[in-house]
Amino acid sequence: MGRGPLTPETSKTATAGLTFQSRFGLTASVDIYQIDVDNRFSQSRTFAVPASFANPQRFTAVSYFTNDFDTRTRGIDAVIGYGHRVGPGRANLSLAYNYNQTKVRSGTSAAIPNETQRRIFEERLPKHNGTATLGYDIGPVALLARARYYGAWTDVTGNATGELFQRFGSIALFDVSAAYKFDDHFTLRVGAENVANTYPAEATNQAVRGLIYSRNAPYDTDGGQYYVRVGMSF
Repeated sequence: MGRGPLTPETSKTATAGLTFQSRFGLTASVDIYQIDVDNRFSQSRTFAVPASFANPQRFTAVSYFTNDFDTRTRGIDAVIGYGHRVGPGRANLSLAYNYNQTKVRSGTSAAIPNETQRRIFEERLPKHNGTATLGYDIGPVALLARARYYGAWTDVTGNATGELFQRFGSIALFDVSAAYKFDDHFTLRVGAENVANTYPAEATNQAVRGLIYSRNAPYDTDGGQYYVRVGMSF
C-alpha cells in the first residue's frame, strides 16, 4: 500500500439485528455491524516545500492522495419507540443511540508514515450519538421537541509547520416545531433548530482560513435557525 496508482477501496460488511413490537405501542430494534475497508483512500502527511526547490507558485506545503490504510468499524444502533393516546391526542416518544468505533488495522507504511490520517479515521467522528424525540398530535396540530447529542471528536489542520490537532467536547442541541394541517394537501410548520442558539468551541487552528468554527464539525455551527415552511402533498 501507499505506492503506485490509486486503486478502488474494497469492503466487507457483517450485520445482525433484533426487532420487537408489542401490542401496547412499544417498539424496539438493535443492530450491530462490522465494516472492514481495505486500501482505504486517504491523504498523505503534509510535506514542507524546501526553500532550495524551484517554487514559482510559492507553495509552502504539499500532500497527495494514496491507498494506505485498512480500517475496521464496529458499532451498534439501538432505537426505542412508544406511542399512546394521552388526553385528546396521541403522544409519540422515540430514543435512538449509536455507538461507532473505527480502528486502523494496518497502514502507515514506511514510505508514508502518516499518524495524522490514522487519528482522523479513529477520532474524527463522535463515538457516541443520541437523539430523543417527543411528539404530540391532536387533530390537525402536530407538536415536536427533539434533543440531539454528539460525543467528543478530534479535528486536524495541516500547515507548513506540521499537523495541529484540536479536541472538541460533547454538545447537545435542541429543536422544536409546531405544524398545522389545514386541508388534505397543505401543512404550515413553524419551528427552530438549535433553539437555544448553542455554538461549539471555536476552531483555534483554523483562524488563518477565516473560519471561526470547524468546517469538519458533525453538527451545524450556525447557531439557532428559525423557520416557517409550507408543505404540499398530493
